[in-house]
Parts: sequence; structure tokens; C-alpha cells
Amino acid sequence: MIISFECCDFQGRKLCFDFLYSIIKKFLLTTAKELMKELITVSNTSSVADALRKMVHDDISRVIISQDSEPIGVVTERDIGLFLLTEQTERKIDEIPITELMSKLVTVNQITTIEDCAKVMVERDIGSLGINKNGKTIGILTRTDLTRYYITKFVGQKRVGDVMTISFITCYGDEPIYEALSSMITQKVSRIIVKDRTEKPIGVISFRDLFRLSIVLGKEEEIIDNSSGISILFSRRGLVSKTGFGATTQIKEAMTPKMITVEHDDDLTMACITLIESEINAASVLVNGKLTGILSKTAVVRAIATIAKMKKDTI
Repeated sequence: MIISFECCDFQGRKLCFDFLYSIIKKFLLTTAKELMKELITVSNTSSVADALRKMVHDDISRVIISQDSEPIGVVTERDIGLFLLTEQTERKIDEIPITELMSKLVTVNQITTIEDCAKVMVERDIGSLGINKNGKTIGILTRTDLTRYYITKFVGQKRVGDVMTISFITCYGDEPIYEALSSMITQKVSRIIVKDRTEKPIGVISFRDLFRLSIVLGKEEEIIDNSSGISILFSRRGLVSKTGFGATTQIKEAMTPKMITVEHDDDLTMACITLIESEINAASVLVNGKLTGILSKTAVVRAIATIAKMKKDTI
């Protein structure tokens, strides 16, 4: 097919260009539908305990909240943890409605390009998108999906140092757990680099690590479920208390001791492979063996959005 612009005025040329651009997007760019995953949901009548049970059973970090089979919100593992560790009532977790923690589920159309999805995630500062078809949410797209996408599309375009975060929080392994938790809550971060007293990085402590510790050391009366071999304990007071196990347990006892690292000058594609294969959300960035930053899946999403903008600006 040959399309001529010769006889078109400016408006006509613009319409032709827009048409061609839509065709190119349709056939050359990956859409949300191609990468989305199946929704994993709990009802809006569920409790925090129900949602947590679902996350543990399905080994996921977020769950979609539905009402009459229609998704209405999203709750992440971090949402639950921070709520339970800071909420001041004496309610048990099976008494707290999951809707108290729910955030609005931001959605895009199924034919939205991955590049545009990345842009929405960056602009809204979110880690997932609901995918719509004819007004109905049919799937979910996460930062992990976009990190996998980067591996297939952008080899050689960015280095780790181009996108890493140079500001990060550290703590010492011999400090009490509640110190790490306090920093995570006040600084609104999901992970902290753990050092020894020689300033050498020895691990990472994340919300998930703290959550796991609280499960292990939680109170017996707060058992959620022991069916199918799952036994979950959770204490909201122990970690934040200066007299509970948050004070008597050192950070190094709860941290993930194997710190995954990437090099500052590595191709971002290879670093993304490390994140995916190691099943982690972030890695430490080294220069000559010295910690200089953090590479997260959030940074990868920003990289996709930036590359897409640069390409569009050159058209």
C-alpha cells in the first residue's frame, strides 16, 4: 500500500501521519494485553487476614479487591505490613476490613502500549495497572512484567548507572529491628542496606523480611490459619516495641544475608536479568567494590518511559 502526502494540506498530512502512527503502534509495539497476568482477587467483604492468607498461598505481593466480581482496588504486601505495624487499635487482623487498606486500581485499555503503561506508572507512582477490555478489568500488569519487557527490547540502550538511585538508607546489623522499621516507615522505603561496623555491606532488610520475622515471633492468639500446612502468626506490637522482640532481635538476624549486586557500568538489560532470575525487586550497585546506589524495578520502569519519550520526540 502506498500513501501519498502530495495532495494533502497540513491538516490532511497530520491525519495521515496519525493514521500511520496508529498502524505502527498496532503492529510493532507490544501492548498491555500481551504481557498482562491473570487477576488474583479477594472480595471486598474480606478481612486483612483473608488477603494475607491469599498472598501467602499464591506467593504474590499484591491482591486485587473485587465487588460483585468487578475489581475496585488493590492492596499490596507492604500496605498490609505498614498498616498492621503502625495501626493503634487492638483489633485482630480477622476483624479489620481489607477495604480500609485498599487503594484505587488505576487501569488502562488493553491496547495501550507498554511504553505508555510505563509512563502511567511513573506519573502515578504505582507498581501495577489493571488492564481493561470494553470497560471490564481482565488482567494486571506489574513492574516485574515491564522489567522482563526491557530485557527483550532495549539491549544496549542504558547502563545501570544511568538509572540507579544514588540516595539510599543504611543501618548496622547489630542494631535492633525496631530501628530499621522506624526508618522504613518514616522514610517511606521498602528496603534498607545493612552494614557491619567496618561499613561493609552485609545484606538487605526489606519489609518482607520484617513481615516474615513477625510471623515467626508473633503471638499465638493471632494465628490466621493452619489449614493446608499454612500456619501464620502476626504480632503488631512486637516489632515496633522497644521492649518487645523488636528490641531484642538484631537486624542481621532478620535480614537477607545474600546481597545481590550489579556493576555501575553493566548494561541495564543484564541487570534486569539478575533481578528477574534472583526474584528480587532491587539490587545494590557497586563501583570498584564500593556501594554507590540501588537499582530497582521502579528505575527500570522509568527507563522505559524515558526511552519512549526520547523516541517520540525524534519523530
